[in-house]
Amino acid sequence: MNLKISDIANYLSNTFSGVDLPINKVSIDSREVTEGDLFIAIPGHTYDGHMFISDAINNGARCVIYNKSHITNENRVTTISVDNTIAALGTIARNYKNKIGSPYTIGITGTNGKTTVTKLCDSILKESFKTSTTIGNFNNEIGLPLSILNASEDTNRCIYEHGASKLGDIKYLTSISEPNLTALLNVSEAHMESFMNMENLIKTKEEIYSHSNTKKVILNVDDKHYQQWRYINSNKEIVTISLEDDADYVLKSYSDHSYEISVHGNAFEVSKKNIENILPINILFSVAISMESEASKDDVIKGFESFLGVKGRFYKFIAKNKSIIIDDSYNANPESMKAALNQFSQTNREKLFVMGDMGELGARSHESHVMIFELSKKLGIKYLFYMGKYMEDAKLIYGKNCYTSKDMNELIRQIKYISNSQSSVLIKASRFMNFDTIVRELS
Repeated sequence: MNLKISDIANYLSNTFSGVDLPINKVSIDSREVTEGDLFIAIPGHTYDGHMFISDAINNGARCVIYNKSHITNENRVTTISVDNTIAALGTIARNYKNKIGSPYTIGITGTNGKTTVTKLCDSILKESFKTSTTIGNFNNEIGLPLSILNASEDTNRCIYEHGASKLGDIKYLTSISEPNLTALLNVSEAHMESFMNMENLIKTKEEIYSHSNTKKVILNVDDKHYQQWRYINSNKEIVTISLEDDADYVLKSYSDHSYEISVHGNAFEVSKKNIENILPINILFSVAISMESEASKDDVIKGFESFLGVKGRFYKFIAKNKSIIIDDSYNANPESMKAALNQFSQTNREKLFVMGDMGELGARSHESHVMIFELSKKLGIKYLFYMGKYMEDAKLIYGKNCYTSKDMNELIRQIKYISNSQSSVLIKASRFMNFDTIVRELS
């Protein structure tokens, strides 16, 4: 990272006293600070970074940024006070990206699939480019800047996921990432307690199109919002994708082992081996985004071949008892639940669905959970293992093949007892349910 303390101060329109030293990296976790780092004290829901300023300095922090409202007597290193450290982090990231040459940037959002598409695009583009992408699931006002600050001076393609939980979130994130090309994958119910209604959710997702840098967008012709999004982007270059109709990029299932992809009328095949559990529309988004960012056909083929999947997102592995586990435990909402179940139902093995609650659905929570119970049974999934608020509904709908418990360890015991080498097990719930614990116990 080619930054000095003076650069940081200039970005923040601030002053500092002391020696102008280089910064190794930016950290918000005092435990991860090493010699020469910049530590930014971020107030959080559980912990306040200001409580750990001394720890960060003891670990080698060269400079500390803190909120003016916090009183600190530290004089061992350079300190810079700001009105808001989260905003300061974003300002530093935006200026850093410009300092390294404003590499071509892709912004991706959507209710479902954005992490998978982001990682797929990175797998493709890194075949020919030096890439920077979202670290893990760092897609909010803290995570996105940290991902950008992980880029290097030779980075020439950036692929960043943009998340949101309220109106204005994505507009703020695009002000930091300044994307050249964007894609809105889909919109469905999520975070409804903070968005309040679908109109606010849709408006927020549409903010991915708002930055003046964005000259090109990828639109799904099959999406019910297509005409609306086409109108919004009438002053940009629009590239279309479709699983059904004429479009610039069209994907069709060609055989059990490969997909045929048509790109502006020219077709080629990609192996399904490492992407068979990914929704076809997300595969097509990944191809279009990457190729419109100058990836070649060979990059696409090789990128899919080297893709290892994303843990927590329909990630398949073999359990200790030889059953196939599909780890989709990272998050859940009604649409992602339906998509996962429809995909899962296609296996010809005995199917077990391990389900936890979907959060932030507000008044529609009960209705949405009942709908998933009914869909699971309709799709022929033999066993339902459920933990959550609606156990009586689950048992009423599913009957004797429904196993429920308020104790996760008991639920795990039941899963181990029923599953075997002929079973496939889908595990899916919202993040707050911590169903990754079940995944670990079955691994």
